[in-house]
Amino acid sequence: MYVMDRKSRTSRSATLENANEELNLWKQICNSLMELERIQKKTESVVKDLNNMRSAIRPEEGITTIILQRLKDHYRGGISLSSDEVKTITDVIEKLSVLTALREASELRAEQKKKKRKSEVEDLKSSSPKRSKTNNGIYSPGTSVAARQLKQKDKNEEWILAVVLSFHADKNKYQVEDVEQDDYGQKQKYMLPPRNIIAVPEPADLKSIPELNTGQDVLALYPGTTCFYRAIVVHPPASKENNVGPMNYKVQFEDDNDEVKTVLKEHVLQIPKGKS
Repeated sequence: MYVMDRKSRTSRSATLENANEELNLWKQICNSLMELERIQKKTESVVKDLNNMRSAIRPEEGITTIILQRLKDHYRGGISLSSDEVKTITDVIEKLSVLTALREASELRAEQKKKKRKSEVEDLKSSSPKRSKTNNGIYSPGTSVAARQLKQKDKNEEWILAVVLSFHADKNKYQVEDVEQDDYGQKQKYMLPPRNIIAVPEPADLKSIPELNTGQDVLALYPGTTCFYRAIVVHPPASKENNVGPMNYKVQFEDDNDEVKTVLKEHVLQIPKGKS
């Protein structure tokens, strides 16, 4: 068993490489703007010196060789600075165009993945009506679960949204299928022991599930992804008359800058003993 490369899975650090590229490009733009400011200040100084020298010249006395050479040097310096200014401005404009294109592409990819995940989850709900355990306590095929992949050296454990395909009693393991496709359009399958499986409740069953308490440690589906992460309940679903309307938790994920996120009730799971 291995932990698959999650390049295709949107996680909290999704598009990190693109984000780093955008950040590096923005830093280059800022450095170029600082250089442009330096050039412009130097140009102002050259223009001021030229004006002073021209004001000091008396036509009746003529221009000395020294003054003439100084004027030539300053004009050449001004021309060089003007050329540098044009190059720097052109460079900034080009980098801004690239940065804009990268940002638009990132936003488009994020929107496409969001639509794809929504479609996959809806397909999963419509094709997986059986969610309860069988009489012997085994999850039925089609049950939606949070599945923890077996830990591999130098790689972190990860809980993913998956669906049960079968249970192999001889191995005491479930075969589950990732709900998200990999880079090749395939949905990875895994053989996992029962301790690595937590059932995701059907929305219709939520009324019978007790609310989790404020401050309780949970596994929650990070918004916009198909990965579960550890979190703390900040606020349970608000009490609703006849339980009408969306039932959401407010949670705070680990290592997420103390931000509070909203997660559907069925995607906030209590961590059973022995699975923490």
